Amino acid sequence: MCITNENKTHSINLSRTFKLDDTNNSPETGAQIIIESNNNINYNFTETSNGVYVSNTAFKAEKNTSYTLKITTKNGRTYSSSSQKLTAITQIDKLTTTKENSIEGEEGVSIYVHSFNPNNDANYYRYTYEETQKISPPFWSDKKIKIVSDTRPYRVEVIDRIIDNKDCYSTTFSKKILITETKSLSEDRVNFPVKFILSDNFLISNRYSILVKQYVQTFEAHNYYKTLEKLTSSSNVLTQTQPGFINGNISSDTDKNENVIGFFEVSSVSEKRIFFNFSDIFPNKSAEFISSCNFQAPILSDPFSGESPLIDLIKDDTHTYFKENDTGLQHLEGRYLMVPKICGDCTVLGTNVKPSFWID
Repeated sequence: MCITNENKTHSINLSRTFKLDDTNNSPETGAQIIIESNNNINYNFTETSNGVYVSNTAFKAEKNTSYTLKITTKNGRTYSSSSQKLTAITQIDKLTTTKENSIEGEEGVSIYVHSFNPNNDANYYRYTYEETQKISPPFWSDKKIKIVSDTRPYRVEVIDRIIDNKDCYSTTFSKKILITETKSLSEDRVNFPVKFILSDNFLISNRYSILVKQYVQTFEAHNYYKTLEKLTSSSNVLTQTQPGFINGNISSDTDKNENVIGFFEVSSVSEKRIFFNFSDIFPNKSAEFISSCNFQAPILSDPFSGESPLIDLIKDDTHTYFKENDTGLQHLEGRYLMVPKICGDCTVLGTNVKPSFWID
């Protein structure tokens, strides 16, 4: 649970506790949430979906102001956080890419975040990111094939494509806990590998962008996330360290003996975005598409069965038109080359709406 110095509507997620290896949480619905400040300005939140509460107005955390999270559940139980102030502000100086090998010796690219705080009063950092890839299928055509008659005599025609499905975009968000600290260093300088991507990962096969956000944390928040990181980083739940109870900064006003897991932060945040093409990092290597793209060229009318393999394929909507068949291959008898839809229609993998931030 975090509010920042960004002027926006902030959101808070509430749920009941669940097992570490459980993929489904139990959202806490019907609660009332208020963030109180010591300057007598309160911010109310409204539930927009199960367990997700969004502030009614946009606001940002201010310096020298204390904030406290107040929660009242639908059964009347109340909870409060300790008072929190905005952490020191540290800007991201730059993001860089470095071609490196993984521990297993596989080639890839690392994305590093760099920042420096000359006042040496930040020291604890958490990172999130969102990454966007451009998807351009290798066998796209500006034409499509249309069924004119699906009864004998069968007829199809090639027409101009109306919907643009040449280039698409897909965005994913980080899920891992990414933290680092500079308290043990001689200066408050960050050089942190926020992401490593293998060279054969389809994510970077064309053009790629990543937006990194840097949150400055308190020592207590850092320790809280460090404990969570240890619990979630193990691939085997049975070998995980058993913490007993994860101490946060939220407690029950109703029952002081009730265990509450959660941390309310007031963090300064900085963000930066970079773009790169696959060829920028691996100039002597060819990127691979995510799927095999074998051609099919079914005939329009089968003289033996009387059916139309081509029209059946079009109706299945698993393939799309590429071009006239000029291969001369015997196993490709039909007039039109068809490819798996994923190989000619980018909307299978993303949206054809170009993000406002995108730069080609």
